[in-house]
Amino acid sequence: MSGTPDWRAQKREETHQRIYDTGMRLFAERGFDRVSVGDIAREAKVSVPTFYAHFENKEHIVMQMPAQEEIDTILSAQPTDVPLAERIRSGIMAWINHYGPEEREQLLQRWRIVVATPGLRNQAATFERATAGLVSDALKADAEPGSSPVAMDVVVTASLSAYTQIILRWAEAGGTLSLEEVAEDVLNALREL
Repeated sequence: MSGTPDWRAQKREETHQRIYDTGMRLFAERGFDRVSVGDIAREAKVSVPTFYAHFENKEHIVMQMPAQEEIDTILSAQPTDVPLAERIRSGIMAWINHYGPEEREQLLQRWRIVVATPGLRNQAATFERATAGLVSDALKADAEPGSSPVAMDVVVTASLSAYTQIILRWAEAGGTLSLEEVAEDVLNALREL
């Protein structure tokens, strides 16, 4: 029947959310390094294989990669008649502005865990490089003929590093600073280099 909700998809989403919520609660209570996948699965009342059907590992509860489609959408909405660094800067600000209040609170909770966990800070660099690859892929599709792939990679990598700095600085301040103000400060510092 058309128009009826897919109950399997709904159940999967509910399970995914329960695992996420449980993991975040346990990380806040015990610290990230003191929580195992087994602990999360047990508390969420799912099997360990079910956990892995939803998350690659416990790090992926905290560190979430954007989808290529999200990046494509954000970048395609930015002006193309400006230098690449400005286009990406504009995209970063659009990405930050797309977070609603609830999403910002979740982002803050996740990144406060990152700030408190040295291993996750290192993992953030891995996610940053992977995201830079997604951004580069999106930009290569409409790059000017003869444009330098090296220049593109440098600009993208520096910009994504700035994005990570924005979120880290905001989380280190406990969310007391405006995310937009932190973004402007970091992106202005990058622009001045």
